[in-house]
Amino acid sequence: MQSGRASSIELLEDGSLLRRGGDPEREAAIMAVAREHGFAVPAVRDVLPDGLVMERVAGRTMGEDLAHRPWLARRQMRVLADLHVRLHAIPFEGTVLVHYDLHPLNVLLSPSGPVVIDWTNARAGEADADVALTWLILATSAGLSGRWLARLFARHAGAGVIRRGLEAASAFRLADPNVTDAERAAVRAARL
Repeated sequence: MQSGRASSIELLEDGSLLRRGGDPEREAAIMAVAREHGFAVPAVRDVLPDGLVMERVAGRTMGEDLAHRPWLARRQMRVLADLHVRLHAIPFEGTVLVHYDLHPLNVLLSPSGPVVIDWTNARAGEADADVALTWLILATSAGLSGRWLARLFARHAGAGVIRRGLEAASAFRLADPNVTDAERAAVRAARL
């Protein structure tokens, strides 16, 4: 079993994954909207009261890939920025669909292309804040390499977009109970 900050993942006997945490019914509905618009997400096989049973997607995370092949960082940050553009083109509840946790550990590099996972924080929202939150997570939660990736990401996503969304992204990050005190201090000090 693996676990993240707010969830756990278990491999089931049939090869599916059971992800516990969040609001499974809401998350499955949001993932269905993304999938209907051609955005790559794992297929949901079952919704349980405390989790989702999903297909297991082959491939390592973008973060794992960057650790093994850092020379691909520029390309991977362009992919991450492009995922935001595609996601924010999906209309949702009167605005657009945002992920609010779209960073390299939540992108699986499958043989057929990137697949976005962990839709716990997804909602209708402001695209600029979603982009800024990705920049903020990179800049404050992944050490020196994260700050380097944040600079590369800003080149592809646009510094103006990040600046416009930074106040809302910072407020969201500071309110997250899974953020450490050190990360909170880094968020308060973050400047583009």
